[in-house]
Amino acid sequence: MSNTALVLLPLALAYIMFTLGTGLKPSDFKIIITYPKAFFVGLMNQVVLVPLIALAVVLVMGPPPKIAFGIMLISFCPGGVTSNMLTYYAKGNVALSVALTGVVSLLSVVTLPILITLAFNHFMKGQAGSISAIKIGLVMFLLTTLPVTLGMLARRKFTRFMVRRSSILNSIASIFFVLIVFAAIASNWDLLKSQLTSMGLELVLIIMALFVLSILTSKVSKLSWFDTKTISIETSIQNSTTAITLAPIIMGTAIGLPAIALPAAVYGVLMYVIALPIIALIRNKS
Repeated sequence: MSNTALVLLPLALAYIMFTLGTGLKPSDFKIIITYPKAFFVGLMNQVVLVPLIALAVVLVMGPPPKIAFGIMLISFCPGGVTSNMLTYYAKGNVALSVALTGVVSLLSVVTLPILITLAFNHFMKGQAGSISAIKIGLVMFLLTTLPVTLGMLARRKFTRFMVRRSSILNSIASIFFVLIVFAAIASNWDLLKSQLTSMGLELVLIIMALFVLSILTSKVSKLSWFDTKTISIETSIQNSTTAITLAPIIMGTAIGLPAIALPAAVYGVLMYVIALPIIALIRNKS
């Protein structure tokens, strides 16, 4: 991957987050008051359960340090517009999905620097230098919080235009996502060939565990199936683009995407492979 492409990578993420913001409006967050229990369960699943499941799988399977850290990195990232789309297809609570995506994305400016620093110090000790939580927090603000906020302001200021062009904006965002995933895979092709079987198994275990456990936590909390479907999708679908974009920033890479980006790229493919059949099974279940 060229230096130009590495420069464009953060811009692509910022655009994707901007499109997320254009789909949000202040009234969307009223769902927090309308469905407080469902929102709290979804929030805890996303912020706490996902990293814990990833950590458990990594400790049991024992992948190489860079792959282990890359798996943890994707587990720290929020969901994205994809989870909202899949929730719609699953006939779930789209309003709840949108609120969870928005809030967790905004919170990531605080959660990601802390979690990334802890994981880096544990898994990458002796593998790389040091990282700055403050720098990561600033990057997250510029690439996620600020674009989401600007997107919301654009939606408020130019409502009719944004609503009419939403499909085009989202299509461009999807193209960026696909290109970023392929770029991460291409940059680490040799490593992918050597690690695909073990890493694929680890990521599949994580995704399946997240679907099952998120449904269980929702059932224990006595949530409706309408909300349970939503939370299971929101918990299992991660924003791979964020992890891939952060990878060269964390490692200080000037050319090519580092190995820690590879798990996020593979996750970005596998989550569709696993989620779509599950959604086909649960969408009409009452």
